[in-house]
Amino acid sequence: MSEAAAGLEQLGASESARRRFLRRFRKQRPALYALGFLVLLALGALFAPWVAPYDPLTQNLDRVLESPSWDHWFGTDELGRDVASRTLFAARISLMAAFQAVLIALVIGVPPGLLAGLAGGWVDNLIMRFTDALMAFPPLILAVAIVAALGPSLTNAMIAVGILLSPTFLRLMRGTAMAVAHETYVEAARSIGCSQGWIIVRHILPNVISPLFVQISVFAGVAMLAEAGLSFLGLGAQPPDSSWGAMVGRGFRYISLSPSLIVFPGLAIAVTVLAFYVLGDGLRDALGREVRRED
Repeated sequence: MSEAAAGLEQLGASESARRRFLRRFRKQRPALYALGFLVLLALGALFAPWVAPYDPLTQNLDRVLESPSWDHWFGTDELGRDVASRTLFAARISLMAAFQAVLIALVIGVPPGLLAGLAGGWVDNLIMRFTDALMAFPPLILAVAIVAALGPSLTNAMIAVGILLSPTFLRLMRGTAMAVAHETYVEAARSIGCSQGWIIVRHILPNVISPLFVQISVFAGVAMLAEAGLSFLGLGAQPPDSSWGAMVGRGFRYISLSPSLIVFPGLAIAVTVLAFYVLGDGLRDALGREVRRED
């Protein structure tokens, strides 16, 4: 069988896998709701300048620390700024930070993970020993140390979070690549003379991407929580920019006077992280290899 014929067969199999995934995913109602919420949140953040009722930076010192009302649905903060508008604009920062951290983790973790899984031997041992050394550090202390060295900013905080998340991506890619490399269809491709590069592109990568998507969804929530924690400590988003975590950090000082300052951004963090987790769970079930009854 030529590589062209094998490619056509692989294309047909990938189309069938996509249809099977879509059929399974449509049956994951919680995941569909989570995806719908995340899409609406992303659209709201994207069109925040047109959707938000007020400018998030406009101060009104005559209306400081007001409770939720018809004029200000989420109340106002210590400078009289509308909390609802700030929460909507902060969604931009929080979502961008989460995906920035995940992207950094992917860039750092995926290539060496694939290399370790496919090369094996001393290359695998060297990469994994370095990974073990990185994972030996307490995550929070390592994150604070990285931000302290680079300086407090959102980008530096996300670099720290990305470094912390990268070993998990590396281990996932290594284990998946090692498992796929010993599958029967990969051995068959080698036996008919397919090149190593063709095998990687046609067989290895399509099979490692599926678990990677699941991990990306879950770790987007983890990154958002990490960003919120660092911003709460003043190591993330810096004024005038504000993320949900930074809003909680500033509102915590006025919790006895206006609890709504932390309630609404805190709820935004909780619901969004839950949506990422539920979406990841649905993707895991839809992308699973096992044959289910409903198939």
